[in-house]
Amino acid sequence: MNKSRRKTWIQLSILLLIVFIAISAYFFWLVTSQSNYLGIGGRKEGNTWVVTKLQADGAANSSGVKINDELKFINKQSVNENSLLNNWLIVEQAKSVVVARDGELHTILFSKNNRNFKVFCIFFIIGLVYLLFLIGLSKKQLANNSSKRFYQFSVLAIFTLLSVVPSSMGNYLGRLIIILFISAFPFYVYTFLDKSKSTNIVSSKIVRFIGLVGLVNISLMLIVYFVQLPVVLTEYLSVGVFYLLGFILIILSISDLQKRFSSKTRKEGTQVNLSLISLLSFVPLFLFYILPTGWVAPFYLVVIFTIFPIFGVIHLLILSRFLRYRYRMNQALLYFILAFILSFTIILVSLLGRYVPLAILLCYVFLLISSFFPLIGELILTVKRNKEYSDPVSLFVAVEDERESISTYIHDTVIQDVIYLMKIAEEKESSIAKEVIIQELDEVIFNLRELCSDIYPLMIKEMGLTNTIVSMIEQTMKKYSVGITHSIDTKVEHYPVKVNNFILRSLKEFMNNSILHGKADEIELIITCKDEFCEFKVLDNGKYVQKKADTHAHFGLEVIKEKLILLGGELLIETNDQTIITMTLPYDHLKGEMI
Repeated sequence: MNKSRRKTWIQLSILLLIVFIAISAYFFWLVTSQSNYLGIGGRKEGNTWVVTKLQADGAANSSGVKINDELKFINKQSVNENSLLNNWLIVEQAKSVVVARDGELHTILFSKNNRNFKVFCIFFIIGLVYLLFLIGLSKKQLANNSSKRFYQFSVLAIFTLLSVVPSSMGNYLGRLIIILFISAFPFYVYTFLDKSKSTNIVSSKIVRFIGLVGLVNISLMLIVYFVQLPVVLTEYLSVGVFYLLGFILIILSISDLQKRFSSKTRKEGTQVNLSLISLLSFVPLFLFYILPTGWVAPFYLVVIFTIFPIFGVIHLLILSRFLRYRYRMNQALLYFILAFILSFTIILVSLLGRYVPLAILLCYVFLLISSFFPLIGELILTVKRNKEYSDPVSLFVAVEDERESISTYIHDTVIQDVIYLMKIAEEKESSIAKEVIIQELDEVIFNLRELCSDIYPLMIKEMGLTNTIVSMIEQTMKKYSVGITHSIDTKVEHYPVKVNNFILRSLKEFMNNSILHGKADEIELIITCKDEFCEFKVLDNGKYVQKKADTHAHFGLEVIKEKLILLGGELLIETNDQTIITMTLPYDHLKGEMI
C-alpha cells in the first residue's frame, strides 16, 4: 500500500469508527433509559385501536395484556396522542396502559425485563467485530465497483445491527436505518449475483423496480418525520415493506434460477447459490414475525438470521478476485471458525424452537444447511491446499481418476489395435505381410507416445512451455483439418514446473473439445498474463456440446475443473456466436501463494 492509499485508508477507518461510536453512544443512552421491552403491536379499526400482536418475550405479554384488547390510554394519555402507536403501530417506552375488555376498563402496569439493553449489547458486539474485520480486510484492497459496493453493503449492515433494538422501540433513526437496509438489500444481492448477457433486459427491469421501491420508502420515511401519514401508508412502513422485500427476493431467486438452467454462459468455479441463501435467511423474519402464521418469535432473534448472506457474498467476491484475500489460514483456524459459526447457529435454532413447532423448524434448518453445504465445502477445499500436495483424500481421488483415465485410454487405443492385429492373423490362412504388421505396430507406438506425452511431456523441460504449446498446436493441425492461430504472453513461463504440464494438457483438451465436439475448423488461442494470474482463452467457430455420458475426454473438462479448484483457478465457458473457453490460473500456488 502506497502512502496516499494508506492515508486514505486511515482517514476513512477513523471516520467510520467515530460515526460508529457516536451512533452507538446515542443508542446506548436510549436503551439504558428505556430498557423495558413491551412488545405490543396495534392496528386501528375504525376509531378504535386494537392489540393485534404480543411478543412472547415482551413485558406486556407477562403483565396481562391480551390480543384484541382495545387500547384506550398509554401513560394516562389518549392513544390518539401517542406518536409511536400512530406512526409505527407499536406501544413502547410506556409504563402503563388502559385497555377495554368485555366492556370493562383495565389498568395494566408493566413488569421490568431489561431486555432492550441485553439484546442491544449482543448486536453491538457483533457489529463491532464486523467493523474491525471490515477495516482489516480493506487495508490491502484495490478499489473496484464490486468491492466498493461490498463495503457500502457492509457499513449499512453494521449500522443496521446497531439499529435493531432502537427500531423495535420506535426510535426514528433506528427505523430509518432499517428501512434503508430493507430497500437496498435486494439491489446488493442482485449486484453480487452472477449475471448473464441473455437476461440483461429482465435484469434492468428488476433493478429499476428495486430503485423505485427504495425511493418510495425513503420518501415516506422523510415525510413521516414531519407529518402523520394515513393509516394505509403507516401500515406499509411498518409491515408492507417486509412483504415487498420478500416478493423482490423471490423474483431475484427465480431470475437467478432461470439463468442457471437456460444461460449459455456457465461459470464452473463455484456452486454457491447466493440468491437461495438470501431468501432462506429471511424466512424466519417472514414466517415467524411478519406473516400471521400464529408463530411469533422475537424481532431480534429472526433478524440475526439475515446476517448469513454476508458469508456467501464475501466468499464469492474473493473467488472473483474483487476482494484480495487468499484464504491463507491453517485447517485448525478454519475448523475453529466453522465450529464457532455452527455453534452460534445451533444456539439461534434452539432459541427459535421456543416459539416454532419442531417439524417446521426441522424443515427450515434442513434447507438452510443444505444451501450452505457448497460454501462450506469450497472453504475447506480452498484452505486445505498447501505447498506441495493436497490432503490425502484429494490426492487419492486425483490418482484414482488418473489411473482410470490411463486405463480407459490404453483399452480404447492400444489394446484394440493389438486385438485387431490378432484377428487379422487368425483370419488369414497365409502369413501376414510384413508391411501390415509394421503399420499396426507404428499405430500402437504412436498411441503409447501420445499417452506418455499426456502423462508428462518431456519437451516442456527441453523447450519451455511456450515452444511446447506451439509444437502441440502444429501437431494438432497436422492431425486434423483445422486452422489454429495463437498469441502467447511469454510471462506464462513464470509458472512452476509442476503446473506447466497441467496447462499444456488443459489447452490440448480445449482444442480437442472444439474439434471433436464443436466440429470447429478455426481455433484461436490467446494467453495473456497480469500481475497475479494468467488467462488462457480458446475461441472457435464450432457449436459447443457437452454430453454427460461422453467418455472420450480422458483428461476432460470435469477433471480440469476439479484440478483448477485445487489450484485456485476457475473455468468459464461461453457459447453465443462462437465458443469461448476461458481458464484463469494464479501464479504461485505451489510456492504457497493462494489467490
